[in-house]
Amino acid sequence: MTVLINRLTRDHRRFGRIMTLLDALVARFHGGDEPNYELMCEMLEYVVDYADQVHHPSEELLFARLTEVLQTAEHEPRADAVALTAVVNECRAQHQRLQEMNHAFRDALEGIVQGEVLSRDAVAEQGRAMIGLLRTHCADEETRLFPVARDLLSTQDWAQLEQQAPNATDPVFGQLDPLRFQTLYDHLKDELDTEDAE
Repeated sequence: MTVLINRLTRDHRRFGRIMTLLDALVARFHGGDEPNYELMCEMLEYVVDYADQVHHPSEELLFARLTEVLQTAEHEPRADAVALTAVVNECRAQHQRLQEMNHAFRDALEGIVQGEVLSRDAVAEQGRAMIGLLRTHCADEETRLFPVARDLLSTQDWAQLEQQAPNATDPVFGQLDPLRFQTLYDHLKDELDTEDAE
């Protein structure tokens, strides 16, 4: 496997941990408790900062190359090329939807912190929908696209993708940005393990 696909897979594990924690906080919020809004907002900011600026753009490069390979005669034609291209297109569309859902949910939480009166049910539903889509999205990529990419892309393809992909350190699991993510890091630090090392 390549450095890039290893990073994307590791990112998915990390996002899963963040979503598990966020899911529990959304459930508390929906149940009438006052969760740690600062922690929730930091989680969403992390997704904006890292996923939208590093992780998803890296996947977009991978998807573009995979689509090229599926649509050319470079390799033996695959019977499932049309279906795989549809999955790639769906994952690309999910990137945009996830970004929009994240921003809307974060804006709602920040509104609550600022004293806006919003329906708990509606805000909690926004959070659950975003969490659910991110989980489905990561699972689709892991089970339906990454194995195909590993199989079809050449060493040269991977080297080129790694050179083109954004390469920023994860601001929570890598080199901490203490001014922005201290609350999130403090909450997760006892759970960090060697797999989280950059």
